[in-house]
Amino acid sequence: MSATHPLRRLGRLAARVTFALAAAAALLFADLAVVPAAQAGAAGLDGTWACSVPSGYTYDQVQQNRTCSGGSSWNSTVFHLRTPADGVMACTPVDGFVYDYVQLGSACAQIAPQAASYRLRTAVDGMTACTVKPGWTYDLITYSSACSQNPGVPATSYRNRQPVNGLWACWAPSGWSYTATTSTFDCSYQSGVPSTKYRLAG
Repeated sequence: MSATHPLRRLGRLAARVTFALAAAAALLFADLAVVPAAQAGAAGLDGTWACSVPSGYTYDQVQQNRTCSGGSSWNSTVFHLRTPADGVMACTPVDGFVYDYVQLGSACAQIAPQAASYRLRTAVDGMTACTVKPGWTYDLITYSSACSQNPGVPATSYRNRQPVNGLWACWAPSGWSYTATTSTFDCSYQSGVPSTKYRLAG
């Protein structure tokens, strides 16, 4: 019997090691399987209602109800989530997009009867929008109701331009210099008052 004890002990030890390795592998693969599922869940929130707006999303409607009040008797805001994309109407501007149209209505209103919503656009060179893409410039200012948040009051729009050497622009964006200037009305914020354009160099 004494001669077999070491073998039995080795057998039990091997079984325990095998079980531990199997358990560790199971936990590892379980963790790996959860990551895509979590990512898929996060990617699938477009068009759903939520108590807050997670990173990577915007919203295009709000409601006031008790869904997110934690059982309290008062209402709280619930958000209709959207994935930011070209053409989406959103209740807030979104980093990485410009917007080219402002609409007043009740969809985004949380306190006042009306609030603005913004039509998101992926900036392309030559596009007229209410805002200028970060790192870009503009070469023409126009006025219309498209960007106005006050009915009947025209607002400023900008023709977005991607900076290139030799472009005449209303201002030199960060990282760019200029080699010449000219007087023009293209960049004027006041009618009849001339402004300056800059020939970019970078």
